[in-house]
Amino acid sequence: MADMEARVALNYLLDFYGPLLTPHRQELMRLYCEEDLSQQEIAEQLDITRQGVFDAIAKSKKQLTDYERKLGLVARYREQTAAAAACLEALERLRTVPEDRALLETAKEALTRVIRDR
Repeated sequence: MADMEARVALNYLLDFYGPLLTPHRQELMRLYCEEDLSQQEIAEQLDITRQGVFDAIAKSKKQLTDYERKLGLVARYREQTAAAAACLEALERLRTVPEDRALLETAKEALTRVIRDR
C-alpha cells in the first residue's frame, strides 16, 4: 500500500512540477509514471543505461520534492480540494426551505466544479 501511495504522490508532483524538469527527464518520468515501464524498459527505449535511468529518476524525484517543499502547491491543492468536498458534503445534509433551494443548488454546483476541475 505504501508503494501505491508513493506512486500517487509522485504523480501529483509530476503533474504540478513536471514542466520544470528538462525535456529528457520529463519523458523519462512520463515513461516511469504514466506508462509504468520498468527501468530496463525505459533504458532500452531511450537508448541509455539502466543505471542512467535509475540516477535520472532519483534526481527527478529529489527535484520534484524540493519544488514541493519550497512551493507547497500539491499540499495546498489537496487541502483546498478536501475543504471543498467537506463544504459540499455539509451542503448535501442541509434541509432548506423551498425558496432557498436554488441558492443551495448553485453553491453545490460551484463546489462540484471546483473539485472536478482541479
